[in-house]
Order: sequence, then structure tokens, then C-alpha cells
Amino acid sequence: MNSKKTMTKNSDSKPVITDFGERKISQQNFSKIVALPKTALDNCGITSQVNVKLVQWNDERYIRLTPIQGDENS
Repeated sequence: MNSKKTMTKNSDSKPVITDFGERKISQQNFSKIVALPKTALDNCGITSQVNVKLVQWNDERYIRLTPIQGDENS
């Protein structure tokens, strides 16, 4: 699937949102998996590990992926 930008960054400091379209949720043992394009993760600086958070704010719910830089597990 091709990704498309739905908003662009401007002087109002609005976020840039990239729409990856509809994604299939696959089942693997007791987990559910959503696949994202490798290039999208590379462009965000995500190469091996991420911190995953579920954000619930007002009527919004989303998953936030943050790259882990360096060795933060020590």
C-alpha cells in the first residue's frame, strides 16, 4: 500500500500525519500484529526497538511508537 500525507507541517506547528491506509490485524499465537512499511519506521529513526504506549485523551485513542535510543534497558 502506498502511504500519503494527510497534513503538512506549517508555521502553525501542526503535526504531520501520514496515512498508512487500512491494515490487516493478524493473529500470531496470543498476540495481534499490525505490519507497517519498513521505510516508514526507518524514516522515524526506528531501527530495532520502540516504546509502545496507548494514549487515551478526550475522545481520541491511539498507539504511540517512540524509538528507543541507545541502551535504555540497563
